[in-house]
Order: sequence, then structure tokens, then C-alpha cells
Amino acid sequence: MRRSTSVKPGTTTMREKKNMISLFTSEEIRPGADIPVFYQSESGKPNNWIDLRRVDGAKEKSVTFQYAPGCAGVVTFSGLSTDGGKEGGKGITPGDYALYLYEGNAADVCLDGPVRFSLSDAPYFCADSFSTANIRVGERCDVDLTGILEAFGHDVTFEKAGGDDWLDVTEAGKVTGEAPEDFAGRPGHIVVTAQADDTGAETSVALTVPVRDADGPLVDQLRIATWNLWYDGDRVYDGLAKVMRVLLEQDVDIVGLQEVHDDEEHQTVKDLAARLGWYHHMHPDSDVKDVGLLSRYPVDEKLSGSGTDHLRTAVKVGDLVLQICGVHLNYDPYSPYEAPVGKRRFTRAVREAEKATEHKEEMTGILQKIRTQLGDADASPVLVLGDFNCPSHLDWESALHSGDMRNWPATTLLEEKGFADSYRVAHPDRRAYPGLTWSPAQLWNNREVDPPRVEPQDRIDFVFHKGRRLDVLASHTQVAGNPAPAEQHAEWGRYPHYWYNRWPSDHAAVITTYRVNPKTT
Repeated sequence: MRRSTSVKPGTTTMREKKNMISLFTSEEIRPGADIPVFYQSESGKPNNWIDLRRVDGAKEKSVTFQYAPGCAGVVTFSGLSTDGGKEGGKGITPGDYALYLYEGNAADVCLDGPVRFSLSDAPYFCADSFSTANIRVGERCDVDLTGILEAFGHDVTFEKAGGDDWLDVTEAGKVTGEAPEDFAGRPGHIVVTAQADDTGAETSVALTVPVRDADGPLVDQLRIATWNLWYDGDRVYDGLAKVMRVLLEQDVDIVGLQEVHDDEEHQTVKDLAARLGWYHHMHPDSDVKDVGLLSRYPVDEKLSGSGTDHLRTAVKVGDLVLQICGVHLNYDPYSPYEAPVGKRRFTRAVREAEKATEHKEEMTGILQKIRTQLGDADASPVLVLGDFNCPSHLDWESALHSGDMRNWPATTLLEEKGFADSYRVAHPDRRAYPGLTWSPAQLWNNREVDPPRVEPQDRIDFVFHKGRRLDVLASHTQVAGNPAPAEQHAEWGRYPHYWYNRWPSDHAAVITTYRVNPKTT
């Protein structure tokens, strides 16, 4: 049915206004939330762009931008980009802002704007809701919410806004409670507000606490991930808050991390664990091997170990002990550069480059060092996960019919030892589900190769498992938003665009959901 509308005389309707931008939300823009912007343009040029400017009285300064291709669409600025201090600009901090739509690469053809809005310094949680680790009937829940709250320096008071009677929160932000018997097999819930003492501004978070029977298994599923954090999450504004948002929103139980350090400048894994209230394990020398692990469930360091090429972490989940081997294989040379452009074909040139990486020797050494754990994998499953810096033999064709290396050796060796590639278990069709992890942000290479070329996109991050107590239920790659390219290409060099990415890495994460099978005697 066609409905008639009346338009006030002299008013320009959206249909008549061919170039325009507006905030794409009916709610107040709040700190920490993404900032959606609708646009339309008559020209529809692929390099039209929206400029986000900070307003200080009569002065305006460009902060960042987003391309606005085509005749209409929605772009998003990451509201988590709130910190400053990087050379060349500051984050999207509290203050006044203006949006402008420009045509092409030029800054002198303004199609629409300004659209003005303000960001307050109201506190916010880096995730709106999340779940805790499972607890059993009779056990206590203790969750500190202060680590996931951005308070902008305000003193805040926490208060329970709703939920189950057995869960409460202290004024200092600790959620506590003992799980009663009648909650066995169902979760507890609590909603908590945090209010700034001076301004009264408040925010809220919803918390779910899964409760299990006192005599049954603690978990029947686990979500285990691997993620390269791109130099400690330090290549984007407020990187650690963005990392936490992903882990909480994706309900990750355990994550192996790469490109993380423990030195004077960074204590990334330790800081994340403290803010999340999780357990952690870090390689004893991050200059030798930059790997670590975060877990909702306890880490047993006595059952753990490490070598120059790996970090092995024992994670205890009820009666289940997981042995998780985190790796970050050698990146130089990067063998896929030797493949025919646009082809996933293992050629002689690729083989020679791969021999130079010593991935075969590296993985052989790792498997030798964990041979004791492999022998007990049916009782205590073993996982090998991380950034392999090479693709999988399950994804590439081989052009070779002789020699001792006919396809990617690292993944081949794991398969020969009885490991399963969890992503390929869930998605055996490599063409329908390529599972690309490298790279959502590295699209053009003008540094490692000459002449510059398109960066080959591939699956180089893996979660492998071995042992009867784990079965794959699902596996996926995860990227949030549309990351801006990281290279300093001439087309992208006006601003450090990628600093404002919602996704804090140049790798996709791999997240696998496992069914945990009962212990057998």
C-alpha cells in the first residue's frame, strides 16, 4: 500500500538531496560504541570519502577518514579508538566533532557537511555483555569488572540493576555469589551499572555465569582460538580494549597469542589477564619466541614447559588437562611470494624458499620436544596452534612429483603425527571456505618484494588438535569491521588510517568450538 506523505514547503527531502551524510542511528553517540555514518552521492566515485574532524571552538582538525564508495552506503568509525599519544594524531577522544563528505581524492570538493556530534567522557564497558568461566554448584563467582571499564579518570560506583538473587556486586565493581543447587545446568545472570560519582553518567553490562552440577563435568564445550596481535596490539588506538572486546564478544575460553612481549615497553599478556581476570602463561624469553596464552581456566605451570621454538601450556578444565603448544614459525623468507601470482601451487621455487625458512626442521623439533605429551593425547588432548607463516598442504596443489618436500612441510608433519586441522575438519571444501587469515590489513606489499605487488592472501594461522576427548563442532575466522590497509601506499598516506581500525590486528583470528567428550577408563 502506498502511503501519502506531506513535506513542509521549502524542505529538501532525502530523495531530492543527491549528496548527503548523516549519523546512521537514532540513539545518542556514546563513548566506546561504533559511530555509523550514512552517505549518498550523485557521482558514486569509488574514492569519495568522509572526513571526521575534531572541533575546538572555531578550529577544526582532521582526525581520520573512511572511504565512501558508490552512490550510497554506511561506514563506521571505531568508537574504541579513544587513546592518544601516537605520532601524527590523537584518537577519537571525548569532545566535539564534525563530519564532511568529499568527492574523489580532493579536499576542496565538499559534497555535504558538517554533521556535528559530541562524545562525552561518560564511562563505558568495552563489551555490553559476556559470560564467565563455568562454575559448579557450591562454588563462588568472583569477577572484577574494573578492568573492562573505561572511566576517563572518573571515580565510579557499581550497583546491581537486576538479575538473580544469588549474584551481587560491590560498590568497587566485584561480582560475587555462590551458585545454589537449583541452578545446576542453567546460568545465573546479573546486570551491573557503573556511575560516575561527579557527573552521574552511567553505563551497564550484562554478565552470564554458567553453572554446572557438582558431580558432573565442568564443561561440555570449549572455544579455543589463535590470534597474532600485530606487535602487542600497538598498531591501533586502544588496541588492548579492542582485543578484550573480541575475546568477550566471541565467548573465547582459551587463546594462544603471537607477537606479544614481556619487556620494559610491553607486558601484553599479563596486562590483558589482569584486566579480564583470566589466567595467563608467557614464554620466558619473548625476544626468542613472542608467544603467550590467556585462559578463563587455571594454568598449571608445573605441567607446562617451553623451548626456543614453542610455549607449552597445561590448562586444567575440571577433570580435563589440555596441553597447548603455541608456536610462531619463522617468517623470512615468506615462501608464497615464489608461487605464480594468483595460484596456490607448490612449485620448485616455493620449495627452495621453504627450505630456507627451516619450517620443516622447526616443526620436527617441536614435535620431538612434546613427544611425551603426544603419547598421552587420548587422556590429555594436545593442541598445536599459532601463526605458522606458511599455508597448508590441504589448501595448495603440488606441482612436484619427487623430492623430500612436495608440499608445505609444517602442516604435513602434524597430520602425519595424527593431528587434525580444526578449520578443515569443519570446512573440508577449500574453495568454498578458503579461511583466509593473512591478511585483512596487509593488501599491498611494497617492502619485502620488488617490484611491489598485491600481497598473497592465504590461511597461515591454525588450531590443530590430537586426542579422543575433543571433537570439532565449528570453526571460523574472525575479523571485525573493515580494516584499513596498513601499508603506506601513496593513495592511503594522507593519514595513518589503520590506527583507527576496529580490528586490532593484521591477522584474522581462528576460533574453534570443541565438544569435550567424557573421560574414559
